[in-house]
Amino acid sequence: MAFGWCRCIPTAIVSKPPRKMPKRTEMRLRGWFDLAALIGAALMCCVLPLPAMAQPSGADGNDFLYRVQQGDTLISLADRYMDDAEGWRQLQQHNHIANPYQLQPGSIVRIPFDRIPVVQAAGQVVFARDAMTADRKPLQAGMKLSEDALIETGAKGAVTLAFDDGTRVTVPPGSRVTLARVRSFARTGLIDVRLQVKQGEVESTVAPRKTGVGRYEISTPALVTGVRGTRFRVGAAGDVSTESVLEGQVAVRAGRQAQAVGAGFGVRAAGGRLKRVALPAAPKLDAVPELVQVPCFRPTWQPVKGAVAYRAMIARDPEQTEILSYQLSQTPAATLCGDEDGTYTLAVQSVDALGLSGPSATRPFTVRLHPEAPYMIQPASDKPYRSGEMVFAWASVAEAATYDLEAAGAPDFAQPAVRQHGQEVRVTQPLRPGTWWWRVRSVDKDGKTGPWSDAVRFRALDIPADSVPPPSTDAGDDGMLHAHWRALDPALADAGARTRVQLAAEPTFAKPVADLVSAGNEAMIPLPPAGPYYIRTGIDLGDAASVVFARPQRIDIGSFVVDAQGASVQSGGASLLLDDRSRKAGPR
Repeated sequence: MAFGWCRCIPTAIVSKPPRKMPKRTEMRLRGWFDLAALIGAALMCCVLPLPAMAQPSGADGNDFLYRVQQGDTLISLADRYMDDAEGWRQLQQHNHIANPYQLQPGSIVRIPFDRIPVVQAAGQVVFARDAMTADRKPLQAGMKLSEDALIETGAKGAVTLAFDDGTRVTVPPGSRVTLARVRSFARTGLIDVRLQVKQGEVESTVAPRKTGVGRYEISTPALVTGVRGTRFRVGAAGDVSTESVLEGQVAVRAGRQAQAVGAGFGVRAAGGRLKRVALPAAPKLDAVPELVQVPCFRPTWQPVKGAVAYRAMIARDPEQTEILSYQLSQTPAATLCGDEDGTYTLAVQSVDALGLSGPSATRPFTVRLHPEAPYMIQPASDKPYRSGEMVFAWASVAEAATYDLEAAGAPDFAQPAVRQHGQEVRVTQPLRPGTWWWRVRSVDKDGKTGPWSDAVRFRALDIPADSVPPPSTDAGDDGMLHAHWRALDPALADAGARTRVQLAAEPTFAKPVADLVSAGNEAMIPLPPAGPYYIRTGIDLGDAASVVFARPQRIDIGSFVVDAQGASVQSGGASLLLDDRSRKAGPR
């Protein structure tokens, strides 16, 4: 505070010049209070504070509270706040002040609200989602809404308004609310607001700075609520209205009935009658995780006695003014979705059979969805593979610098058998026979891990080389080469294994003449031109690169004599060959 030397006489300091009083009145008043003024001046220190700004202190009931500054007089206060210097007499009587020229700095002067002029004001939109005005104009943060504005929120919408004194009003999904009166008391910093809830609900945090409120009222078709600084919800559904008081106290009126309702209680209004009950308790959210790495997660909690439903929402801020997701659930669980990384607040309210909602249980949590999980390529879901050297492969992710890989014998990955960190998107790891789950996640350059991919189940089968049945072949009269082998082991067949048959002109099988898969124990291959060939069978689990083949066999295929109809000519019970390299196709 700044100080300066001055003459020790009473001085009136006002924020605007008072209107001129009649000379005779001024002289008469001065005469009445000269003695008191001189005594006060003699007692005052000659070091006085420099002029200060007006100091509103808040509200109490029907009065505005003003904290006196050095130099204030009742005349200056009446002129400043009542726009009428002659109003000092009412202030003197209302506050029981002996000398209107001698006010004690720091004391409180009460000024009736009904003597303070009101001026037009506006509510500012601080958050909007899926909401619009009466003319279908979308609401956006930063917009100002004046008197008579209508707010409509969609099924996933929400709006939060802020007024000059810090009061905030949140309108949840499916609501229609009119700003019936939006004004403020001149030069006080206090609001004069009335809202009409036509459908849905509003939650108000009134005068959070604890300086009191000028006038704040909410009405529905069934009740009227007046407050003096509190937090509460008002809802309307047809001819039934509800009110839940979370902090402070409200005065509720329905028809000829009126009640004062304190924190922890609510009322239901219908048919002009009020029913007052205790609010249901808030649920406990201890089981909700602190880190969420899925776009949609399902928080759960224990049932609350007396609750028939629950409201769950995700908000961007702890005060729950920026609602991003909202759900009414009949069970103690909800499914809430979002797709942006960040820190959020989960809020859940219990709802009783009257439709009254209790205080919010809140739980902060962090969503981390990036870098995204890779697309998984191999092993594929529920497919069998040969045990031993297992190949794991996935697609690269642009944001990822490295990857984490895990494989385990249970879907909870409590004891991973494979755990690897690196830059590769294709790795080989030894794996014993059994049922397995694998997953992979991305890691960015700063070491921040993204969510794990979905766990993929697969089977690793023990397939020794001697378990592959070798083929036997013969050339049929139908111009086909017939291959036969013994049936696969039932365990392999049940796992989806099939027999793969290949025929090639050279032992490397680089370019097979025939390549087919059979679910049984035989196959037919069109006879190729005469000459030496190689045939082999293998156990196919759906991945051509991992087929386990038996040792190949060489067979010779000759040219047959055919008649005019194309049928082979028989000789000695067999087809007649053009050469004598072999009586039939078979191994050598």
